[in-house]
Amino acid sequence: MSTKRQNQNAAQILSQRQRKAAKILAVLHNFLGKDLSHIHCLDVGCADGTMLREFAGDFRSAIGIDPARPVYFTHATPRICARGEALPFPDERFDLVICAQVYEHVSHPTQLADEIRRVLKPGGVVFFSGPNRYALIEEHYHLPLLSWLPRGVANAYMRITHRGLTYNIRPMSYKQVRRLWQSFEIHDYTPKLLQNPAHYHVAERVGMKIPRQLGKFLRPLVPNFNWILRKPHTPGGDGNGVRAKCNILAPDAYTQDYYLDECNGYKEFAQSRGESLPKRLAYPLDLAQIEAGQYVLDIGCGRGELALHCSRQGARVWGLDYAPEALKLTRLLSTPHNVAFQQADAQSLPFSAAQFDTIFMLDVVEHLTPRQLDRVLLDAYRVLIPGGQLIIHTMPNVWYYRWGYPIYRQIQILRGHNLPRNPRQRWAYAGLHVNEQNPRQLQKTLLDNGFQPRVWLRNMQSFVNESSPLVRAIQTLLTRLPIIKSIFCNDIFAAARKPT
Repeated sequence: MSTKRQNQNAAQILSQRQRKAAKILAVLHNFLGKDLSHIHCLDVGCADGTMLREFAGDFRSAIGIDPARPVYFTHATPRICARGEALPFPDERFDLVICAQVYEHVSHPTQLADEIRRVLKPGGVVFFSGPNRYALIEEHYHLPLLSWLPRGVANAYMRITHRGLTYNIRPMSYKQVRRLWQSFEIHDYTPKLLQNPAHYHVAERVGMKIPRQLGKFLRPLVPNFNWILRKPHTPGGDGNGVRAKCNILAPDAYTQDYYLDECNGYKEFAQSRGESLPKRLAYPLDLAQIEAGQYVLDIGCGRGELALHCSRQGARVWGLDYAPEALKLTRLLSTPHNVAFQQADAQSLPFSAAQFDTIFMLDVVEHLTPRQLDRVLLDAYRVLIPGGQLIIHTMPNVWYYRWGYPIYRQIQILRGHNLPRNPRQRWAYAGLHVNEQNPRQLQKTLLDNGFQPRVWLRNMQSFVNESSPLVRAIQTLLTRLPIIKSIFCNDIFAAARKPT
């Protein structure tokens, strides 16, 4: 590229960022008032600091973070090289966080949202902007409907149009973005910007005023979101005096009765004190191919049987569990010296990076909220060695609960066996499941957290409660037939690799 062309591009980028800074200031003045001199500001994804320089004089202090080095310009503004998913600041440090055109570039947007909430003071605000997945023209590559397409098709579209080899932007829909920021009070400024573009310095992009009611109607299709988010003063609140829905389970929710009377494998544990494994644990153990000298982590180790058997294959094993009652039961095992159990929260694993060859998460996923699951996977990724494996089992398969179980229930009713309409009512501890999965959902979550996953269904049920051998044979067949098994098999497995 010629020097003249580089200078033109640099001038264009500078102009765009100056206009964006003017838009941000106009929105902030409208929401917070003219005087911003008391505000401590953090700009997440500040790039080279051009925008930070434009509005830094309006605030008491302003600092920017970005994971990349500046490309075109450098300015004398405080700037730290860091990721938005791991902000290097103490809790409740800032009055204002600017997060403009950032979320679509990060691998873990929920972690980004959580970190921004953490460093923001109660009552503090976020200026958020970012692209809409369902914009007619994709914002970064200016190709029609690019962000609507499945990843593989989008990559092919990029290559055909000579815009690149892969499409690595991750925009969300309107509903998905609202869910991302659900713990904040949301003020959608997009209709205001569309109604009065000149005042908010977006006239050149919009080109016309759009009536208020039409702007509200077009919200799900606008090319770019522009929101103000306020952190509630009340912990866990939604900004309107209502406590946000929260299904996070306490450690004492898992009682000794749960592990000895309900948790799968309790009969084998009662008979053998961990010497015999149920199919649910034996199959993942065979799948992992544990070797002597490897480092293994069992997250949600429960009674500890799997950790015990891994240690007997010569591995160095750590078993972690959230519940103290589970760890009490591990004392009943005949554990060798190369296995250790401890209580810990898997969202913050007490280990150094790249330490483990294999991590197990068996019957853990369904007990974690989506945000908790993202954090756990993010930290599991951190402590795995490159090429290391994460083995997962989760049940139920919600496709079975939604489509297969109603069919099974109707057949059982015809046979004279009454079953509850809700399949969860068959279990005493069904309330411990807060994030039930289907195979596609689990695969997407693993991909979003950086893993290379393989997800499949494999039946672990023996149907011992069914008295008819013919019915048992039919049940087994339905859990094995291609396609059909997706709504009749209730066990989901995943083997996910950390890329080398």
